[in-house]
Amino acid sequence: MNNPYRSLPPLSTLIGFEASARLGSFSRAAEELNITQSAVSHQIRTLEAHLRQPLFRRIGRRIELTDAGHDLMTTAQEALETVRHGARRLSAYTKPGSVIVMMSPALAQGWFLPRLARLRADLPQVEPWLHTTTEGWVPEEAEIDIVLSETPWTDAGTESVPLLPDRLWPLAAPSVVAGLPEAPDATRLDATMLLHDEGDDDWQKWFTQAGSRRSDFASGLNFSDPAIMLQAAAAGLGICLASEVLAASFLAKGTLARAAGAPVEIGRSYFLSAWKRNFTRSSVQALWDWFLGQPEP
Repeated sequence: MNNPYRSLPPLSTLIGFEASARLGSFSRAAEELNITQSAVSHQIRTLEAHLRQPLFRRIGRRIELTDAGHDLMTTAQEALETVRHGARRLSAYTKPGSVIVMMSPALAQGWFLPRLARLRADLPQVEPWLHTTTEGWVPEEAEIDIVLSETPWTDAGTESVPLLPDRLWPLAAPSVVAGLPEAPDATRLDATMLLHDEGDDDWQKWFTQAGSRRSDFASGLNFSDPAIMLQAAAAGLGICLASEVLAASFLAKGTLARAAGAPVEIGRSYFLSAWKRNFTRSSVQALWDWFLGQPEP
């Protein structure tokens, strides 16, 4: 089988090359890397021999990059920064209580972050690492311990339980709510600016349930991120039909208020999921149990 890495130069030669190219000097590169100048020169010669072309012009005691050297400098800097970044990320895995929790940005902002101080007080031995994404499932080999998402997992070897039942409420800034007419739900929102996200838009269901005659359910402002939609509503730009779970922090702080007397029951929950192998770590089990003990919004 062909070795796909055979054409790659040794990583150590790229380190010496990048420092020399950036600093414009083999001796200054040696000082920065805490090695001898001859060691740096050897790295450069090895790299040039591997690539079969010169990367520097030696002009007396000065060096200048060749065109190939300029090209490689950009590649080397990007590659080494990627490796440095990846190595820094691995430090989280060495923490005994580290638990990687994955959820959507909107759920993190609206429900998890307001509870983070309480989590730290209740479980001081647990170091949560929040990973936000719109994905709702991860493969078994992924370095994710616990997932909160809208979809239950059914794969063999997984555990998935409903955590947060959800429903949709018409929500708006208190100043907007105060300006609504004193009227039943059937007519109270008939003239309002509607806000929408890219989820299942149930404004039609809400107006139908309320007995309203309004027909322009799709008009208004649209947002791809429900968290941004909630912020727009809190800024007084209109009324959103939003998840009670995602809006929990806005409601608790009073930046959003219910604009009508009834929600839409959508029969949806947020689920707590994990691969069962994760529970062999006491910190994961402790955080899982803590999540299950949290009150509903």
